[in-house]
Amino acid sequence: MESRRLFPILFVIAAIVLIIPSYSSAQGTWLWLHDEVSPDHPDALLMDTSDPGKMDDSLQDLNVGTVSWYTSPMQSDQKIYGDVTVSLFIEAYFLRTDLLLLQMRVVRVFLLDVSSSGVGDEIGSTAATPMFFISNDTVKQKTFTIRNVDYTIPSGHSLGIRVEKTVDLFSYFPFSVLSPFFSTNVVYDSTTHPSSVRVPFNETQGGIELDCYPQQQSVKAGNEATYDVAVWNRGNQNEVVTLSSDYSGDWNVEIDSDVLNVAPNYLNYSDVRVTPPTDAQPGSFLNITITAEGSTVTDSLWLNTTVAELVYDANVVAPSGEEVKPGDTVTYSFTVTNTGDIRDSYSLSMTSVWTASLDKQSVTLGPGKSGNAVVSVDVPLDAENGSTCKLILTAQSQNSSKSDSASVTTTAVMHGGNGGGGGAGKISSTVLFIVFIVGIIGLIAVVILLTDYAKKYVVLSCEERMKEIPPGYSADYAIDVKNTLDKIKGGKNRLNYKLAVSGDIPGKWKTDLDREVVTIDGEESAEVTLHVEAPEDASMDEWASVDIIAKPVTKRGKSGRINVAALIREPKVNLEMESIEHEPDVFKEGEKVISKVKMTNKGEASAANAQVILYVNGKEKNRVEGLAVPVNGHIEVSVPWVAEPGENRVTIKISQL
Repeated sequence: MESRRLFPILFVIAAIVLIIPSYSSAQGTWLWLHDEVSPDHPDALLMDTSDPGKMDDSLQDLNVGTVSWYTSPMQSDQKIYGDVTVSLFIEAYFLRTDLLLLQMRVVRVFLLDVSSSGVGDEIGSTAATPMFFISNDTVKQKTFTIRNVDYTIPSGHSLGIRVEKTVDLFSYFPFSVLSPFFSTNVVYDSTTHPSSVRVPFNETQGGIELDCYPQQQSVKAGNEATYDVAVWNRGNQNEVVTLSSDYSGDWNVEIDSDVLNVAPNYLNYSDVRVTPPTDAQPGSFLNITITAEGSTVTDSLWLNTTVAELVYDANVVAPSGEEVKPGDTVTYSFTVTNTGDIRDSYSLSMTSVWTASLDKQSVTLGPGKSGNAVVSVDVPLDAENGSTCKLILTAQSQNSSKSDSASVTTTAVMHGGNGGGGGAGKISSTVLFIVFIVGIIGLIAVVILLTDYAKKYVVLSCEERMKEIPPGYSADYAIDVKNTLDKIKGGKNRLNYKLAVSGDIPGKWKTDLDREVVTIDGEESAEVTLHVEAPEDASMDEWASVDIIAKPVTKRGKSGRINVAALIREPKVNLEMESIEHEPDVFKEGEKVISKVKMTNKGEASAANAQVILYVNGKEKNRVEGLAVPVNGHIEVSVPWVAEPGENRVTIKISQL
């Protein structure tokens, strides 16, 4: 930072070489906000195309006053045509955030043309934008868009932005007494919070554009971070695009497909893989620039990869519990696994009401390796039948606070044995013979009954046996009940079936059949509807397994059974457009048109951040974001745009961000 302040002349030369060529890229230039005074305008800070290179954040408090960032003077006239986006990290600071459930800040951004004398003319601005901060989530990224800018920055002038806080309640009594405890900070000039401005300099209707989300990843040393880079062709001709990286060093940077064929008004993809060395230190990082070069235009974007901290962790798995006679000893083998990234030693301990012993007090394991800990439990001789003892084994890392536990339950069971007394256990031959005869008779009866009961008089079927529903919603299952007997004239094989529901059904869930008894003739079927309803507070891991049972009323045959399942899923947003109207209906080239879009949400969840995008002849003309549409709600959105020459084909796209 100091070197830039000491050598302003060198900085200006670097700006001429680095900044101005990037202005000619087809789809905009990234300018980063820095914590350095502008060499040409001492009352403002500097923004340029160099990526932030430090880990520590810089802060500017908007409660103190507005803050501005300027570029170096332009070496030639620079045309801005399109939307200017300002991406800022805003911090809502308060001394005790744990005491506030919600904070609000209102921020506005201005785009400036700054003359050599420091006078800034406003090119455009955003509306006053509210931002909400919940509890300890005090830093948020917000993108401010200044739309449809058509302006030329003259040679010798600078481009600037001014950020200010509006609607400041703490300027008025009695809230003003609390203002020293609050701050509204712009967080910038760091790899973690790189606040930036994207400007469409010298943009045409064609060109290429790079896009990637996320642009920042954290991986462990020796592991691979993969970035899915999208290459857009905004022009009307096919483009052969070459991708390249500006990096050469110890880190491994690979581009899967460095030459892409991109169709007009379409996109193609390539993976960029970044791998830090195996000996890279946690916290170290690499910023690289990926450049896309087409036939006449270029674009670039940055990717940031940080080496993650190595962690300690453990996992303990218990065996199944056993039933043991009082006075006996049972042995259990627990599995201890090092689920961390570093070789670690674990202290082993246990808790048990009954006497127990552990074969070892510690175990040392490499990353991903497992070991066994054997525990013996003595069941007391006087333990009551059915009494239980829960044994808990804990593995505690000796190098961190990480630990894990698992438990197993032993049940005392008294098995039958010979009792006392002289004649006990001695059965006479006569008694044995009687028992034998009774057994034979019983066996014959069982065979007869089983032959009758084994016959199946009903078959159940269902085409869709598994359905997903959100909490508070229901699903209906069409169950087909078929009489398997032959059809006989006069309905002699007509049977009545009684229907019932059972299975693994969580509490608060509701299941209903539309009828409990059906009458079906031979070879015919009847449809029964099962209604399953989930409670509104059902968790995502809940599910219901429902058995539908059909039993013949007058027959002893085998019952029919079928199982269906209802799984819980996240509620979905379903936005649909109801109508679109244009004012005026007939318009001329260059005339302002307002398209009124009516939309509704037919989904199961409210849309908190919906957007409407308007395209004319396949090109985006305007968009409206941040729309809230409740379930079954209706809204109307007005989208202004300017008519183009000739035919104007309007397309509307609605979606949830």
